[in-house]
Amino acid sequence: MGWGVRCLDFIQSGSFVCEYIGELLEDQEAQERVSDEYLFAVGNNYYDVSHWEDLCKKIPSLQNGPTEGGEIVFTIDAVNQGNFVRFVNHSCSPNLFPQYVLYDHDDKRMPHIMFFASEDIPPLKELSYDYNYAEDKVHDADGNIKKKKCFCGSVECTGRLY
Repeated sequence: MGWGVRCLDFIQSGSFVCEYIGELLEDQEAQERVSDEYLFAVGNNYYDVSHWEDLCKKIPSLQNGPTEGGEIVFTIDAVNQGNFVRFVNHSCSPNLFPQYVLYDHDDKRMPHIMFFASEDIPPLKELSYDYNYAEDKVHDADGNIKKKKCFCGSVECTGRLY
């Protein structure tokens, strides 16, 4: 925190802020990348099964895609083809939240990752979201558990990013 993205204007709670843009990779490709700094795994971290089930009842064409316990196998890599969102930092007390959105296709395995304000954000306040890593679930190329400290400065800081 501290050197991240800020907005000059007031952002109202619930407002759309940005989309995470990058190269769409299959899971195996993402695992082989040298740098994992700008990877955003499209997966169960933010997947709300009940929400999707309700949508499937209303929109039958949404039947394809993940199911509860199903593995989603795509990752967005923003290192070379990203936008400013890759510079939005992690916080244990974030002011943005990611939401999966389908707008140009109905394949739930490849949603667009949109960020919305979770609170009113005053001008020049740093934008942040919870990277939502699970502790002891991030591994290096050799299968060893990676550990990274969190320095977000929040009073709710867990002390570890992963």
